[in-house]
Amino acid sequence: MKKRMILGGTAVLAVLAAVAVAQMRPVEETTPEGLVTQADDNPFAGLDEIFNEPGPDLGMTEEEVQAEDDYLRMSPSAGGAGDVPEALTENVLYETCEKVPEVNTAEYEGKTDEGYATRMIYTYVLMQHTLDSRDCTCVGKVAPFTEVSKIKEQIAAEHGEDWNRYQLGDDYFSQSRNLRDQVEAMCGGKF
Repeated sequence: MKKRMILGGTAVLAVLAAVAVAQMRPVEETTPEGLVTQADDNPFAGLDEIFNEPGPDLGMTEEEVQAEDDYLRMSPSAGGAGDVPEALTENVLYETCEKVPEVNTAEYEGKTDEGYATRMIYTYVLMQHTLDSRDCTCVGKVAPFTEVSKIKEQIAAEHGEDWNRYQLGDDYFSQSRNLRDQVEAMCGGKF
C-alpha cells in the first residue's frame, strides 16, 4: 500500500517536472520523428507492473496487513452508514441549491435556543428527506419546511411548550450527523 502511494506520488512529481521543462523550451514548428501522438498511448504503462509487484516484507502478519488496509480504506459503512440505499440520481452539492424561504427568516437565523432547535431539526429533515427520496439533486436535498413544524408540534405535545430547545436541538443534530454519513455514502460525495 505504501509503495503504491510513494510510486504514485513520484510519478505525479515526474509528470509535473516534465510539464514545467516542456513549457520552458521554445516551441518547434514540426513534430519530431518517432513521437507518439496517439490518444490511447499510456506513458505510465511500465508503472502498472511496478504497482503489481509485491511490497517489501515489513514483518507484519497477514492479519496486521489486513487490519491496516481496512483502517486506511474509505468504506460506505464508516461512521455508522451501514446498509445504504442506492441513489437514483447524480450528486449535487446542497450549497448550490436554492433554499426554502423559511431558512432566510430572522427566527431561523436567530441566535436563540428556538433558532438553534429549528436549524438542527431542519438539518435532520434534510438528511432524512434525501435518504427517503434517494435523490441526490436539489430536489431531494431541499426538504419542505413543513416537516420542521410537525416535529416541533410533536415535541411540544410530548414535553410541553417549555421543552428544552437546546437539548433536543443537540439530539436532532446527533441524529442528522449519522444520517449525513449515510447520505454522503449513498450520493457518493459531500452533502
